[in-house]
Amino acid sequence: MMKLIESRSDDVVAVEISEKVTRKDYQEIEGALQDLVDRHGKIKVLLILGDYTGFSMDVFLAKLDFIKKFYQYCDRIAYVSDRKWLEHVVDIQKHFIKADVKHFDPTHQNDAWTWLEQ
Repeated sequence: MMKLIESRSDDVVAVEISEKVTRKDYQEIEGALQDLVDRHGKIKVLLILGDYTGFSMDVFLAKLDFIKKFYQYCDRIAYVSDRKWLEHVVDIQKHFIKADVKHFDPTHQNDAWTWLEQ
């Protein structure tokens, strides 16, 4: 499940990810991202990963479409998670997208907000 959460900044979209992600989840947050792109050109994204359990193949394909459509507009992406393996994913991602990408432990979520708001 992906759900929009209250953002502390007008150009930041904040998303909480938990349990199993569905194609419908991507469709529901797409409008919020498009709205920010239309208003700001570049956007910043806060992704808070909770008890995320994965996704199915059709969702993987939806994710690829989503990435192709929106990552070009991302200026910064902050991942907040206690999952250490995500640090490696973020390090790899830095080589493939133009956005600044950073991982934060949940105890440093305020630091993630501060970094995004710079």
